[in-house]
Amino acid sequence: MKDENVRMIRNLRTSKNKYGNPRLFLEPVVLEAGNFEVGESISYTFVKQALIIKKADESEYKVAKRKRPSWDKYRPLIDYSNGDLAMLFGTREKIDILVSDSVIVIRKEQSFDLCVIGQPRLESEKPLKKLTFASFPSGAGIASAALEDTGFFESKMGADVWDPAIETYIHNFPKGSCYFGDVRSLNPGYIPSVDVAWLSPPCVSFSSLGTLSNGVIEGLGPHFARLIMATNAKALIIEQVPSYFSSRSFAQLKGILSPIFPYWNVRILDAFDYGSVASRKRGYAVALADKESFEFPTMPALPEHRRLTVGQVIGKEWEKGDWRPIKGTTMEHLLNKGGNNNFTVEKNRTLVGLDDKRISCIIANYSKINVTSSHLRHPDNPNFWRLFRSDELARFLDVPDYFSFPEFISENLRTKLLGQSVSSNIVKAIGIELAYTLMKQRVKKAIDNRFVIPMEENSNKQLAFIL
Repeated sequence: MKDENVRMIRNLRTSKNKYGNPRLFLEPVVLEAGNFEVGESISYTFVKQALIIKKADESEYKVAKRKRPSWDKYRPLIDYSNGDLAMLFGTREKIDILVSDSVIVIRKEQSFDLCVIGQPRLESEKPLKKLTFASFPSGAGIASAALEDTGFFESKMGADVWDPAIETYIHNFPKGSCYFGDVRSLNPGYIPSVDVAWLSPPCVSFSSLGTLSNGVIEGLGPHFARLIMATNAKALIIEQVPSYFSSRSFAQLKGILSPIFPYWNVRILDAFDYGSVASRKRGYAVALADKESFEFPTMPALPEHRRLTVGQVIGKEWEKGDWRPIKGTTMEHLLNKGGNNNFTVEKNRTLVGLDDKRISCIIANYSKINVTSSHLRHPDNPNFWRLFRSDELARFLDVPDYFSFPEFISENLRTKLLGQSVSSNIVKAIGIELAYTLMKQRVKKAIDNRFVIPMEENSNKQLAFIL
């Protein structure tokens, strides 16, 4: 595997079989990353404190199959618990699974004090010409798609702990690598050097249900800091709910990184102000290692007559979907809900029509009907309504057209992944400004280097000009 590029690093714990021996369970997403197919012959070899799984011409071992109701076909699976496995791993021991084409290397989790990963290599010998970036966590990769859609960037790594997110990420980004596991266990040696690091910290601690912790006990700030430092990036982009940027977690992150990234810009932006029909107010921070003025993108206020309507965004197929009557459903209860708080229909766009020009922010639990989300009222029969479909939500978020979900990702999971994502237009706008800033830095350095007069020491140990 010396010259193989690693496609995925899966971090997990071994389990235990009924005889008390360690057990390995490799999910479909792991095997598909290595191009293993159901029924293929494979071999198991123990080499240098590692287990190597390879495709084989003939073997008693075969790739098993797995089927779920939401999948239209069988997918590959490996469930291995041979007694010899105990020579390498104990039960419930954390391991790293390195996946490349037709080869899988499994070894004990690498500790954080290792600076360089051994083989297989994670990086290509030929550097990419575009600006490169890594995402922690990457989610489904919608922010990554938005950055790539600018034409300036190329993703080299994504990381997430949730398998539907990783499955969607590698479906859209066949190049580079990804990390499937808890980022707190991500060894910096697995992280490639990139130009830009993208960070979207989990928002649970900063939502209305998590304000007591406010990032004090989550402890992710230092973990994200060490990952970002491992990238050797020249710039950092952070996206999260506005309250995150006043949290202790952000203060810890910034405190650690400020000596490396001394130049910070923080701004609260709403996607609606950038032409989107869907509101989405988020905080963004851009930090730079070198002094260069960065300006957040600005957009003049759109006149009302130039704003798109819901109908223009979702298109002519608006009739498709699960239309439900208002009477006797959850919607009737929501429409009749009163009170003086913000969770009433009067203060939210709970039902919208095709001619409306604004909807509420798309949230992760959109499929669970709630008063703060927008739903479509039937234009011909106002007594019926439905949820927006995932493809419609993607259009509201301006997700690039080429981005898609694997067929086996259910509609419910798609809406959740979209609700966890970003407004692509804002990400693209920030990405373009950042690319402009980094290109200015490179040009200035190149010009400065051209006019540096080379010097050398002469025999008297004195500096002299080279003429």
